Amino acid sequence: MCTSNIGNINDKAKFIRAVEEAFFILDRNKNRSVNPEDFCAIAKSLGIELDSNEALLLLRTALGEQTDDHIPETTLTVDQYSALMLRHVGSIELNDELRQTFDVLDRDHDGKISRHDMNQLRQESEFFDTLDDEQYELIIKELLIHGNNGINFDQFVRLMMQ
Repeated sequence: MCTSNIGNINDKAKFIRAVEEAFFILDRNKNRSVNPEDFCAIAKSLGIELDSNEALLLLRTALGEQTDDHIPETTLTVDQYSALMLRHVGSIELNDELRQTFDVLDRDHDGKISRHDMNQLRQESEFFDTLDDEQYELIIKELLIHGNNGINFDQFVRLMMQ
């Protein structure tokens, strides 16, 4: 029985780390909160046109799921996001989210996220606009450490769970 609880605690800790990583992708200015502009930028990088009013509605809907009160806030914190994901997302959904994220990053759809994919994403969208060249190169270096000339889906999942 103790072993099962430890397993569940470890699984929950891995899940929380993965959720926080996803949050920090959304948090473009790294201020530990996500605002409507962040939602719009991420949607645009995925090819979805979202205006600021729609983004605000999404944000308030997410916040409203945590309480029955009217939500005047316009930002989502990492703690609020984590609580929301823990409540609503199971491991199957997490795997699906990771797969969708991987597929977006694998620009040439060859089954690996490579430097070429990341460079293409950087050129095609505003996804990395908040990073300077040094920060961007650190991300690329991390990819290359975990995979030869890129990482496959399994390596990507392990990286996200670290």
